Amino acid sequence: MDLQELINKVAHELSGEKTKRMTSFLSLYHRIQASKEFHTAAEFLQKELIKLGDEKSYIHEYIADGTKRYSEWETPISWDIEDGSLHLVEPIKKVLCRFSEVPESICTHSKSVNLTSEVVHVGAGKEEDFENIDVKGKVVLTSASPRTMIERLAKHGSIGVIAYPSEQRAQGHQEMIQYVGLWPNAENVEKSTFGFSLSRKQALELIDFLNKGKKVMIKGEIKAELYEGKMHVLSTKIEGSKYPEEEIIIIAHICHPAPSANDNASGSALLFEIYRTIKALIEKKEIDHPERTIRFLWVPEFSGTIPWIVEQEKRENFKPIFCINLDMVGEHPSLVGFPFTVNKTSISTPLFLNDLISECIENVKDNPLSIEQGGWQFPWNYRIKPFAGGSDHLLFNDAPLRIPSVMFGHPDTFHHTNLDTIEKVDPTTLKRVGTVATSTIISCCYKDKFSEEIQGIFLKGLEKRKGSFLNMILKEIKLVNNLDKEEKEEKEYLIRNVHLPYLKFERRGLQSIEDLFGSLNTEISDLQRNGLNHFESSIHTLTRELAGEIISKTTQQLLDKIPKRLWKGPFNANIIYKSMSNLDSLKDEIKLSENQIMDIKELSQNMMANYGGLMFDTINLIDDERSVLEIALYLSLVEWKFIDIKIVGSFIELLKKLEVISF
Repeated sequence: MDLQELINKVAHELSGEKTKRMTSFLSLYHRIQASKEFHTAAEFLQKELIKLGDEKSYIHEYIADGTKRYSEWETPISWDIEDGSLHLVEPIKKVLCRFSEVPESICTHSKSVNLTSEVVHVGAGKEEDFENIDVKGKVVLTSASPRTMIERLAKHGSIGVIAYPSEQRAQGHQEMIQYVGLWPNAENVEKSTFGFSLSRKQALELIDFLNKGKKVMIKGEIKAELYEGKMHVLSTKIEGSKYPEEEIIIIAHICHPAPSANDNASGSALLFEIYRTIKALIEKKEIDHPERTIRFLWVPEFSGTIPWIVEQEKRENFKPIFCINLDMVGEHPSLVGFPFTVNKTSISTPLFLNDLISECIENVKDNPLSIEQGGWQFPWNYRIKPFAGGSDHLLFNDAPLRIPSVMFGHPDTFHHTNLDTIEKVDPTTLKRVGTVATSTIISCCYKDKFSEEIQGIFLKGLEKRKGSFLNMILKEIKLVNNLDKEEKEEKEYLIRNVHLPYLKFERRGLQSIEDLFGSLNTEISDLQRNGLNHFESSIHTLTRELAGEIISKTTQQLLDKIPKRLWKGPFNANIIYKSMSNLDSLKDEIKLSENQIMDIKELSQNMMANYGGLMFDTINLIDDERSVLEIALYLSLVEWKFIDIKIVGSFIELLKKLEVISF
């Protein structure tokens, strides 16, 4: 059986229609992390697994009290809500929201309240927006995130918050209501309060009343509870027959509020359908029993994945291979409009995985077997992009596991809003994404069955990457003559040396194939290795006239600096996000130079793209062995363009000031 035959078998069995129906069931639950209804949703999935004959499922419990830490991560406080509503009582009477109608309209982790209060508008909710405004004993109306407002509200005596989307967030959807929350921890829970979430259209009506000098009065009621509770992670597995300790992990987060159909009832439902599909193919003898274990995880995003990783790290004979994360995988092509997106593995964790996934997509995109009768009938629109943060795969890429991990998902205007509804879920999209994920997993769960084909797929990707690398350095060689002497010689040095991390990356990818598979074709292996050796010689010839030494003392210092990790991992980047968003006020505290501040501001614009993908690539590359210079050269391979080494150096200096690393 070859890969195309496997894909056809998977596409024949896997049902996008069943997956959409399961998505609909899950979307009925208000699935806030560490809540009772999240646990109910997990139990529902477990019962459905048991109906299929599953005997391995288990619901892990972890503390959720706002103080307990797993690795660098603080747990949320458990929160449940019974009901809530907000009424406008002056200058007119009307219902603004009800939890029973729009669950997103009550900010998560709101305290119980029953009051009538005046409303004042504080715009973006910054400190200067509170100047000359009396908010004491009143509810503030703001476009700020409530979780950033707890301390400020307490400082100024405000009793609660009404949030609404910014103009940019609500563009084209003035009726959109955001999923936002307060998310207090044990330190600020006493200061925390309650909140409501309204649409921009509703907020503008209230603002118009205020601008006309009218008093705005609301009556708010919330019945909710904050308490020390539990988080729950549902796990099951199809245990490998020969190498049970080797695990291929596929994960989806169950949370968020109802309905959150695409984010991420779709991923949780598809994960269930992938389990059903693999089990059915085994029982029908369409495929042999997997030799490696396939692990299925349904989690509270980030907060549940962290303790599970910490727990598994202690297991003997736990050898995770790679992870696929399903996060927002059902988006309807016309109703949502964005393409399916694969975020590749980090540059720090090379593997054949990106190439294999690309090949599977190519074999699925026009395959008539991947189209559902009631779904999208046209070719698949997709993108393959660099590594990104923003979801659970991020945690597997970092220490302690450090395994290649990818995310399958979609950009989506409607995510984290009340408009993320079931009609925007497409069964054909679910079938296509599920077919790619399932085929990727099955082809890797055997030692020999697909080894030669995976070799060839990697070779295909390797040749494409060689071309991208060559184009990058040829472009830079043409540009160096426009630089002054010092800059020219420094850039020439970088051009001469960037092939070193590139070749390490490719050779580690080759080694991963040899480590995981048997019955390899020695001719293909020799072709790959000899091809890289020949490519290395060609690069030497191409760049031999360029400078061989660094002139800049600053750059020479970066060459010698090797950052050392001061965290065990997975890394919690909140401290970096906070610092990078507030660099000017932190300048004296963290003692960075003006130039370093400017460097970090420039870098942050690029790093924050893809949910901080480049930032996490940088952090993942810190391994106590690579120098700052080598890290910068590795980063140049992410999108085939050189990264300014001085800017990378400034960012790593920020990490040192924040006591994240040492030298």
